[in-house]
Amino acid sequence: MGFYTLLGLVCIFTTVVIAVGGLLAVRRWIQATDLKVHHDVTDPLSQVVGMMFAVLIGFMVSDAMQRFEEARATVQQEAASLADIFNLAGGLPDATKNQLRSTCVTYAEQIVNSEWPLLSQKKISVPTIKTYRTLWQECISFRPGDQAESNIQQVLLGALTDMSDARRLRIEALHNGLPLALWWVLLAGGLATIIFTYFFGIKNTKLQVVMTAIVTLVICLNIFLLASFDDPFCGDVMVHPSAFEADLMMFKTQWDPSKDSVQDEVKP
Repeated sequence: MGFYTLLGLVCIFTTVVIAVGGLLAVRRWIQATDLKVHHDVTDPLSQVVGMMFAVLIGFMVSDAMQRFEEARATVQQEAASLADIFNLAGGLPDATKNQLRSTCVTYAEQIVNSEWPLLSQKKISVPTIKTYRTLWQECISFRPGDQAESNIQQVLLGALTDMSDARRLRIEALHNGLPLALWWVLLAGGLATIIFTYFFGIKNTKLQVVMTAIVTLVICLNIFLLASFDDPFCGDVMVHPSAFEADLMMFKTQWDPSKDSVQDEVKP
């Protein structure tokens, strides 16, 4: 169990305890018989509040999960395009091939080891930016010697463009989280929904305590779910650099810079 999950569970438990404590305090102040008199008013109002909050949090959770999957797909696209560049370099002259493949390996290593830990802080790695620019410079400065190399360069630049677009979208995803104002609206809606459970007079106090605890628990779990998926590069539920790790495994298996030869068998 990760730190953020443990922290979330502690917050959920604390909120449920506070909600139950608030119910017991209200029941000491207002008797159940007094609350029953107003059920005709409180019942439709609570339904309106509950329905509006359910719609609100439903849209937010759906949007957060969609952004999470888009970030995952973006990372996979970036890594796939990097692998295409590495493979296409095999059709270029040895000097250019070795230089370009070495840059691809360096970029993947820097993404995994340097840039990925910084994404949780909404930062990117300066050395990775320099390697990224070097990759562009190596691709656009190459001068084809024949038509075959010219065709490879065109496809190479297309793969590099796709990688650049995916990298830009990945960086933009760092700042696509839920605005602070919407968090306050969400918390206020959850609080209002919980408070409305206090205004129902049930003779059995224990039963009402259980009902209030369940409502509070469901609300907190949905907010926790939203918080978990809101930032795809931070927390226990996050996009991992597994696509780039797979690239590194492939690069180091297929290409030995010291021998400059492609091995016959590629192990997954």
